[in-house]
Formats: sequence, C-alpha cells, structure tokens
Amino acid sequence: MREVLNNGIDELNAFVSGEKFSISKAYRTMQPTWPKVPWKQLELLKGLVPKHQFILWLAIQRRLATVDRLQKWGIQVAKECVLYETDAVETLDHLFFKCSHSQFIWKTLLSWMGINRPIGFWEDEAAWMAQRTIRRNPLYTALGMTFAATVYHTWIERNTRRFQQQKRPKEEEVR
Repeated sequence: MREVLNNGIDELNAFVSGEKFSISKAYRTMQPTWPKVPWKQLELLKGLVPKHQFILWLAIQRRLATVDRLQKWGIQVAKECVLYETDAVETLDHLFFKCSHSQFIWKTLLSWMGINRPIGFWEDEAAWMAQRTIRRNPLYTALGMTFAATVYHTWIERNTRRFQQQKRPKEEEVR
C-alpha cells in the first residue's frame, strides 16, 4: 500500500514547478496528443472565403460527393467526367487536377501569379500548397486563397454541368 502511495506522490511531483503545483502542467500532460496534419495552415489561412474554406476542407478530407462515392452509396449517376467530357470516372483525384479542365484553370492562375511549374495530382498540389502557406508571405497567402477558390469553383462548375446541364468555357471560368 505504501509503495502505491509513493508512486502516486512521485507522479504528482512531476507537476510541481518550484514549490507550487501546476494545474496547467498537469492538464497539458493528461491531454491526448494528436498527430499534426500538414494541411492545417492551408485550411486555417486568414482571409479565406468561408464557402471556399468549407469545400476545401471537404476535399482535403476526401468527403466531396464525387461520382465514385455516390456509387458506393448506391446512387446511380453517369460516371464520366462532365468537365472535360471524357469517359474517365469522376473521382476526387481526377476532378482535381488529372482532368485537363481543372488543370488548365489552375495552371493559368499560377502563371498569372508568376509561378511556372508542372501541375501534379490532388495530393501533390495540396501538399505543395500546405508547404507554401506555412510561411507568412503575402504572395503565399494570395496563392492559398487562389487554390481554395479554384477548388470551390471547379466543384461548383462540376455541379452546374452535372445537375443543371449548363456549362461555361474554361477560358471564361478563369476571368
């Protein structure tokens, strides 16, 4: 019994700073630690339009209702890409940036910002953006906002084409 009591006192002594017990130190120690996610800075970027931020968050979490997800839920919809009108199955990876339509828009916006680089797939672009937005640089803040807007407007254009059968040329979308 005495041994158990000593172990408890030793544990409590770990929360003592100087001669005082630190409740905050005890609280921080007892809280679970969660792994850091690389996209946090991108998602919490100041100045993001809330609806852009929400769609970006859904995309990062891979929770957008793309055709492949709809089919898993038993909802039957045409599976082909409505943006570029090909037979490619619409997945999140295809929609953001395998599709030539979204690739053209993102590449055009990057070139307007003076950035010339090959466009990767969704995971590559999201990781590249997350790395850039860690820095407190106005250019990278604007770049993060542009990325969020690109994801949002690509998603809106996809929904307009799929559900309302209306489409705009990709050159018009960039303006």
